[in-house]
Amino acid sequence: MAGEAASALGLSMVVLAERPDDAACEVAAEVVIGSPLVEADMRALAARCDVITFDHELVDLSILEKLVADGIPVHPGVSTLGVAINKGHMRRVLAQAGVSIPAHAVIGLDSGEAGPGDQAVAEVGAFAQKHGWPIVLKATRGGYDGKGVWPVGDLDEARRVLSQLGDEVLVEEMVAMRAELAVMVARRPSGISVAWPAVETAQVGGVCREVLVPGRIPSGIMQQASEVGLRVAEIVDAVGVLAVELFWTTDGRLLVNEIAARPHNSGHWTIEGAVTSQFENHVRAVLDLPLGATAPQHDHVASVNIFGGPGGEDPVTLLADGLAVEGAHIHLYGKEGRPGRKLGHVTVAGIDEGDVRSRAWAAALALGTPRPDRVELPEGLG
Repeated sequence: MAGEAASALGLSMVVLAERPDDAACEVAAEVVIGSPLVEADMRALAARCDVITFDHELVDLSILEKLVADGIPVHPGVSTLGVAINKGHMRRVLAQAGVSIPAHAVIGLDSGEAGPGDQAVAEVGAFAQKHGWPIVLKATRGGYDGKGVWPVGDLDEARRVLSQLGDEVLVEEMVAMRAELAVMVARRPSGISVAWPAVETAQVGGVCREVLVPGRIPSGIMQQASEVGLRVAEIVDAVGVLAVELFWTTDGRLLVNEIAARPHNSGHWTIEGAVTSQFENHVRAVLDLPLGATAPQHDHVASVNIFGGPGGEDPVTLLADGLAVEGAHIHLYGKEGRPGRKLGHVTVAGIDEGDVRSRAWAAALALGTPRPDRVELPEGLG
């Protein structure tokens, strides 16, 4: 999607991909086969482009530091990526800046063949005694889309999770939420930034299932969330698009949960729904070009993710059924269909909240997406 946005501006994209059938290869002007964890591969990429940017956080910061030292533009920068890829570091940076975040502790582990040490287990127990069970354990690195996150209800369960982890674990309070929100910010190297309106998201198993614009959250909370997003982008010195995910709690707090230093699922609605998409503004930002307007172009927008069904069907085979839904803008990512895999998204825009949400879900279900647990579907869809 970033490649499509670049092409519309007369720009070309070089992709570093581990496999030639990776989805982005289909729209790339050139493909370098390799890994972002191999310095030679990153240098081969750098030799073919003006700036390096990212669509995930699985990077080696030491390699990037060498590239930057050699004058190669890398956006977002190493310090920003350092915050984004390590949840423990993220918490420390945001807490030091006075940003409201969940109660937490970063606990070092000395796990061996016998499992986590008594000291680590005791520290987790002490945190739970202070904040109450259940708690949430998170891997500090490598987790996304619900992976690396474990709600636990007692110490025995916590011990089992700790035995799976490496050097440290992030321990957090279980936040009672009214809703989850997300703010997308685009920021240039000069610090000039713009934010799209905050949106309401629905998560199942830690994976985003739908995004509603403007959502059903009070406008004051949405405005506050946007201000927090812009502040976080400044704190981490973001360049490009930054996603800031927040909890709105039952006791009225607005807490930052995660950041992602890249275009993000919660901003896919901007392709059809905003004056400038997150992908175009990401391209503009990393090249230090003027940023586009972020205002919505419609009263309401609903974006629903497409997931693989239990039979692993390819949604392309169901495309006619999805396109039969009026106003459905379907984006399929070219990924192999398998159960539970995120394969695309569908966006519908219009003047009535219930109508656009109903049509977005109708198209996603028609494309084989299973009905999710814990998301109340529009009337008539089950």
